[in-house]
Amino acid sequence: MEFVSYDIAGNDFQRAGAASRSIKEHLKRIGAGAEAIRRAMIAAYEAEMNVVIHSVGGRLEASFTDSQIDVSVIDEGPGIPDVEQAMVEGYSTAGPEARALGFGAGMGLPNIRRNSDRFRIASKMGEGTRVSFTIMLSPESTRLTRPISLYASADRCRDCRACLSACPTQAMRVRGGRPGVLEHLCIDCAACIAACSSQALLMRDELVSLDTLQNKGEMLLAIPPALLAGCGPDYPPAQVLAALRGLGFSGVITSEPYELALRDAAAATATSAETPRTPVIVPSCPAIVNLIELRFPSLVPHLAPFDSPWEAIQAAHSDRPVAYVVSCPSQRSALLMHAPAAGESAAPIECVTPEVVRQAVMIRLTGASAGTAKEPSGAASRAAEPAAAGETPTTVPGTPAAPSDLPDGLLTVTGLSHVIAVLEEIEDGLLEDVRVIELYACDGGCFGSPLLAEDHHVASRRWERGRAAIDASGLGPGAAVPRRRPFAARPGIRLDADMAKAIEKLGQMQIVIRSLPGRDCGACGAPTCAALAEDIVMGRAGIELCPYVSPASSEKEAGES
Repeated sequence: MEFVSYDIAGNDFQRAGAASRSIKEHLKRIGAGAEAIRRAMIAAYEAEMNVVIHSVGGRLEASFTDSQIDVSVIDEGPGIPDVEQAMVEGYSTAGPEARALGFGAGMGLPNIRRNSDRFRIASKMGEGTRVSFTIMLSPESTRLTRPISLYASADRCRDCRACLSACPTQAMRVRGGRPGVLEHLCIDCAACIAACSSQALLMRDELVSLDTLQNKGEMLLAIPPALLAGCGPDYPPAQVLAALRGLGFSGVITSEPYELALRDAAAATATSAETPRTPVIVPSCPAIVNLIELRFPSLVPHLAPFDSPWEAIQAAHSDRPVAYVVSCPSQRSALLMHAPAAGESAAPIECVTPEVVRQAVMIRLTGASAGTAKEPSGAASRAAEPAAAGETPTTVPGTPAAPSDLPDGLLTVTGLSHVIAVLEEIEDGLLEDVRVIELYACDGGCFGSPLLAEDHHVASRRWERGRAAIDASGLGPGAAVPRRRPFAARPGIRLDADMAKAIEKLGQMQIVIRSLPGRDCGACGAPTCAALAEDIVMGRAGIELCPYVSPASSEKEAGES
């Protein structure tokens, strides 16, 4: 059994929710089921907010076993004059400040009781209130195998450790001047690639060139729209597409029609009576799917049951070889999840980076400028030109809807810090006014990948203004593909497959954390003191890596652990 306790300050809305978030992280570390975590988080948050809103302060206490979590929230408030009335939905005595901030709807105690397996409340006027609840636990079923496409090069590493703070899941370690990746925590999001100025962190296939592709003349080339808008102001998307068609592939298709089809299919799912939960999350970005399966398993039912756009391309062209110009490691890994097993006859999965293709295209484009190739002419050329001031660009009939033409009610969020904040709100039940949400790991969506040469603001503008010159056949067809491999939670931060052992290790972690300085400086090669404590408990490191812990305290800590 493991015990934790947190102080709660009355009327402190800025730090409100810290205790319940900590409870949620502990439950994830011991491997509790996603539904139990969701219920515990809602109940703990409501109880914590009651202390913040209605009392001068209090504390939250919790105990964990491998079968249940018991939580007690005790406040030093005025007490509840009529407990029975307080349990009625909609009844509230919250003050104007709490109501102005969106609290005090009168659902706190009813929500706690609704999400608990056992619920108790005791209150005495002038002394305070004690709310206690129990939630039964069972281990989360997880999927263990999954490839990653991030590659760490020790020779290039300059030991700057920028990747430590960039990684949203604390998967990076840098020790002995060598970068390392905890693969069970990696979501292939490319945040560390963007932070690494020495290019020690790469996507696998980084060095694959077009010349190494076998049977190129029989292959399709699948590209992201950003590639068409990333060759500079002199080369609009239609001209870049024409140059791509001259590289020797049997055809060129873009991912955009598949992105639009997926978005529409997810929006339709949100209005279906069979939709399990809202908001429905559009699985456009495989890195976000990985993040949800890793850190937010309770949100797995929110994912629309479709493949990502790149997986949809793979499914639609399974009968022929395709070279995928992926702009993110997670896209490559998503494709590899459907790689043919040994003995199966299927086209191999070939991935190349956008820069490799861009360099080949620029050679042709600069040759075209010198007169060795012709630029687009007629309507296509005129449509590719920027519109004059105050003039609305013309859309060629039959062109798929532009990315700005979003389904009604869709919220798009880009950038991992914003995405994680929104996922926290969904997990806490605080985002009920949105039905469909599309999340991207990179700022600016796929246009913001660090593997692309152009800034996403510039590339997005060029694409929107030059896209009209490419007709529907130029972009290729698109369709939403029903999910072929079910979404499933990943072990992630779980400390042990056995919940009882995980609870024991959680206790050891708390002991180690208390002995560390809390600087989160990265000197030990881990991103935070808590990450170092986990490394110590899991046998990946020793406490002597912390330069602020004396040898005597290290020996004492080793004995206690």
